[in-house]
Amino acid sequence: MGNVMIVLDDEHEALLRRLAQEKYHGKKGSLSDVVEEALDKLKSDKDAIKERLKKRLTEGIDFEYEMYKKRSEIYD
Repeated sequence: MGNVMIVLDDEHEALLRRLAQEKYHGKKGSLSDVVEEALDKLKSDKDAIKERLKKRLTEGIDFEYEMYKKRSEIYD
């Protein structure tokens, strides 16, 4: 376990403390728990986005558009 010192403005500090109080009722380590949960959620959201992008790239994107086979088809 490591220690990290961060600086938050008053608004974000109050939010962090309020979330810790609401979720963990002020128990010891509640600030760390809130930050860890937020980081885990951020990582899982990022991983989900990567997976959706990989799926899209693998399957391809259907633009429902047919390419012209000959240049003359463009000009009727």
